[in-house]
Amino acid sequence: MEAIDERKRLLARYEETILRRDRAQKEAENYYIAYISVFGDLITETFRMKIACIRKKKMIAYCQQQANRGQSVNEQALEEYLAREMQEYEEELATLIENVQTAKSGTPVSTRARKEIKEIYYRLAKLIHPDLHPELAEDETIQEAWRRIVLAYRHNDAEALAEEEQLVLAHLELLGIGESEISIENLEERIRRLDAEIAEIHATDPYQYRFLLDDREAVKEKKKELREEYQVYEEYAAELDRVLSGFQRERVYS
Repeated sequence: MEAIDERKRLLARYEETILRRDRAQKEAENYYIAYISVFGDLITETFRMKIACIRKKKMIAYCQQQANRGQSVNEQALEEYLAREMQEYEEELATLIENVQTAKSGTPVSTRARKEIKEIYYRLAKLIHPDLHPELAEDETIQEAWRRIVLAYRHNDAEALAEEEQLVLAHLELLGIGESEISIENLEERIRRLDAEIAEIHATDPYQYRFLLDDREAVKEKKKELREEYQVYEEYAAELDRVLSGFQRERVYS
């Protein structure tokens, strides 16, 4: 009897720890969205100027290489070279711009709606969470449902979660599966790993952003730092332009 009670206690702890891990992941994402909504425009403009400097440096290196060979610069060859070299930076900029737009387009969620979202998610997690129900890992319908559930949870979509709950319950009924005893081994070790994962999430930059966002003076200081960083890149870009103009005078760069 004691062994059974101990297992039930560990299962309850395991379930609670999984949900804490999921909650920490969502909180980190929300802090990141809040951070981007506050600083995104400045970060974007600074990064745009940074990659402009990187582009100019690569142009200078290319032109210098051609000059060392005693060759003029072929404009098309230069542009093709820059397109290859700058692709990763341009993709990173595009992702940043998209993140800023997404953060700004988000709608506030009421306390009541947030509570409802959490309750539905937790009910669904108890039914089909992959960590709690590895026996459902091969069921494609459940896998797809869980992906949609996680997405709806992260986007605070209570309506979508409610719909998914009905679909999941209907599918489980078809399978003849109710609330059964969870059969998972090594519960204590699993709990330790989850606790470690939670600690790692709490240590990440997105999770730590909450301290910055709660401090009005720190927000002002961060914005000041980003403006100063932009100015540094702007001045550096002007220096690089002067170097590039030298190649133009020598007719190496045109």
